[in-house]
Amino acid sequence: MAYRFFVNPTAGNGIAEKKWRNLQIYLDEQAIAYSVFFSKTSGAIEEQMGQLNQDQSQFVIIGGDGTLHEAINGLMKNRAQGIQRPLAYISAGSGNDFARSHHLAGDPITAFKRIHQQINNQDVTLLDVGEYTNESTGMVRYFVNNIGIGIDATTVAFANQSKIKRWLNKYHLGGLSYFLAIFQSLTKQDAFDVVFTLKDQQKNFHTEKAFLITVSNQPYFGGGIKILPDASSVDGMFDIILVDRPKNLGRLIWLIGALLRGNHYQYSEVHHFKSSQIGLQSEKDEYSHLDGEVVPARKNSLRLTSKKYPFYI
Repeated sequence: MAYRFFVNPTAGNGIAEKKWRNLQIYLDEQAIAYSVFFSKTSGAIEEQMGQLNQDQSQFVIIGGDGTLHEAINGLMKNRAQGIQRPLAYISAGSGNDFARSHHLAGDPITAFKRIHQQINNQDVTLLDVGEYTNESTGMVRYFVNNIGIGIDATTVAFANQSKIKRWLNKYHLGGLSYFLAIFQSLTKQDAFDVVFTLKDQQKNFHTEKAFLITVSNQPYFGGGIKILPDASSVDGMFDIILVDRPKNLGRLIWLIGALLRGNHYQYSEVHHFKSSQIGLQSEKDEYSHLDGEVVPARKNSLRLTSKKYPFYI
């Protein structure tokens, strides 16, 4: 059995490359057959994944949530052609929400040993993967963690642009960059009108005061904030949180505190839903993101559907 590793060497400000070098020593010592691809540009891993239809190696991603996002989008293209290859992942980013949700080991050798055992035992887990279709543009993408619209996405955009994020990554505190970016985005984000359709339940929800929307396969966003505590990546359902803009700064600060404490569901501004098929309409230009990858501000006419994909985790 041979492995093919896909490494984003810049993930986590170089953490991925360091983890790969440590793992490579172990692979050589154990005489495990492998090859490696290093991503040099954004989108390179997605492109590679979409071209390896005949490769019988076991695929392992080493990088952050954004790297995993690229991988699943490449593999879902193969799935559309009837090819479905289980995916394994070793976390090496700054946010690491996927790894946190699935309790994955941070040490690359420990993580690989678990993957190796699962492959030998054919222990595959079918995880939920979201299919995102923009019905206005025709764009189809996939996400393993979550999508966000409003201050969620504005925060991700500011965090990704932040100079302090690189500095924090050096000390393995990259998740703090998202927390700091919240305060910057508060000055930019206005309320917006949105209509939700829970298609599997034939229910609609409308608000003119939307401030934050997150649709998720798992509990965490923003580098460890447990925004949807009950979300599960195996139940075939999205968990959705919609937060109306608070009426004043004091109330906003209180809600942020509630979010960090984990008791935010009880407040009137917070709306929680579960659904496997979602329609979303918003006429105002808003940033959105998929797994932390920012989509430029635009009107949103979205269809979200839950799919399954095999993982070794």
